[in-house]
Amino acid sequence: MTILRWQEKNILSMMKVRRAVNLTGARQVGKSTLTELLAFPSARRYSFDDSMIRNAAKDDPHGFVLRSDGETLILDEIQKVPELLEAIKMRVDKDNSPGQYLITGSSNIRFAKKVKDSLAGRMGRIRLRSLAFAEINGNKPAFLDKAFARDFSATYPELTKRDVIHLAFRGGYPETLDYSSFDRSNWFKDYLDDLLDKDVRDVTEIRKLTTLREIAFWLLVHSAQFFSIEELSAKASVAKSTVQNYIEALKALYLFDNVPAWAKSDYELLGKREKWFASDSGLIANVLGWDEEEVYLDEKRNGKLIESWVYQQLAAMADVAGNYTVSHYRDNQKREIDFIVERNDGAILGIEVKAGQASLDDFKTLKWFAKNLAKSSFTGIVLYSGYQTLRFGEGFYAVPFSALG
Repeated sequence: MTILRWQEKNILSMMKVRRAVNLTGARQVGKSTLTELLAFPSARRYSFDDSMIRNAAKDDPHGFVLRSDGETLILDEIQKVPELLEAIKMRVDKDNSPGQYLITGSSNIRFAKKVKDSLAGRMGRIRLRSLAFAEINGNKPAFLDKAFARDFSATYPELTKRDVIHLAFRGGYPETLDYSSFDRSNWFKDYLDDLLDKDVRDVTEIRKLTTLREIAFWLLVHSAQFFSIEELSAKASVAKSTVQNYIEALKALYLFDNVPAWAKSDYELLGKREKWFASDSGLIANVLGWDEEEVYLDEKRNGKLIESWVYQQLAAMADVAGNYTVSHYRDNQKREIDFIVERNDGAILGIEVKAGQASLDDFKTLKWFAKNLAKSSFTGIVLYSGYQTLRFGEGFYAVPFSALG
């Protein structure tokens, strides 16, 4: 089954105005499959997973990137031949016509150890994430638009708490969608092993792979939670600077995302703690070897897993729309809001994630935020397990998880 990707339209649109486009994202999220489905008048494709093609490109990078007029050169896994970026830069500096190169990579080339020029200003960048819930179901990324418009259905198909936990265990990697829980667990563990043993070398010089693995596991365990670098440094018995470098490497491989704190001004951001999430909820549950029934009964684990799954949905929609930013709120009075989504015009959507049923207390911080901090339109939502949309005052709603997709 071919799943239509939300980013397809953005890629085609960007290729019409930019000389080169970098389609980036974690391994196995579907970048190569998507490029094969894109309609270009004339295209030539190369994958650098093929050692012979990779060696040819390294031997003659400037000759390799030559293209005919009107032809698009599609280069897959560019981080394996970083020498090509300098050659591409020279070509696009001489020819400013759009749509010349579409390059894909499983790591952020800005962090790649051998990259001297990331083609800033010459190349557009689009991130492809693992599949969102709505994407899998063949639906549009409509939730955020509808939420800001307060356009909710009265009822939705019911997703119980067990249903949402199952979706979070499944994650969004295309290959594993139809796997059994046993096969999926093995796939995720092998996936992480390959990334940490091989792909990380494309990003940085890391010698202590055992330490890198410990840090990756720490981040999985603490997804959707706050932690300090000092605490992790002490746990791993390595310097704080080393921990930060290792985290950046894992981020460059798109295994983890940092969500910034929300503040009224840039000045207020100083000292505010960011929140880290695994980029796919399936990574957490499967790599850590969790059992669905045990997680259902464990409030702490099911809470952070479901919050990580919700982040996965919101981040994918925000990426596609391009006019939303996702952050979180926490202050010294221990008031917290799981997600703050801000639109370009300043309108704000506050989202709390509740694994079970919603109650009036779940809206307490949302209503405080609306009264004291929101300068423009504010809508407060509690996502919960159920099927009805319930109003808790003007602009405040309990919304079923199934509204996400």
